[in-house]
Amino acid sequence: MDIKRQIIFAGEVLYKENLVNSHAGNISIRENDKIYITKTGAMLGYLTENDIVEIDINPSEKDKEASSELIVHRRIYQKTNAKAVIHAHPVNMVALSFKLNRFVPIDSEGKLFIKEVPIIEAKIPSASEEVAEKVSSTLKEYDITVVKTHGSFVKADNLITALNLTSDLEYCAKIYRYVMGP
Repeated sequence: MDIKRQIIFAGEVLYKENLVNSHAGNISIRENDKIYITKTGAMLGYLTENDIVEIDINPSEKDKEASSELIVHRRIYQKTNAKAVIHAHPVNMVALSFKLNRFVPIDSEGKLFIKEVPIIEAKIPSASEEVAEKVSSTLKEYDITVVKTHGSFVKADNLITALNLTSDLEYCAKIYRYVMGP
């Protein structure tokens, strides 16, 4: 499957699983010195190839077409070995981020696949230099991090793995909230 088709598929799954609302979240894939990323305001559940822009790993004029979270995606690619990044807004995990500084799943699947998720704080929790630095630094050691009150960032070797981890994170957060209370 080509890169744009992979991103379209991932967007559909994220939306159908309620991991993003209509215009939230973003998806990217790195291929060599190029980043393929969803555009600002793109509806992930209904992406077309025109909703995905190809940009350089270094800043360029085309950057303004890309998602506002490009600063974070680019920094992740520059500082880690990631080949794919998903930024989502999983409701249960975001809700937990208001109360926790790290998330440790209590279910067996979560203990196996998720293990521990750092939750970081930022004065401006979306598309800021601070978020780019904190998220990319955290993702040097982890595959998942959550920005308190905002959403998750997942990096992986491929988009399907990033999608699976994003879905698993929300599943584990939901179980945690059912067992531990809201």
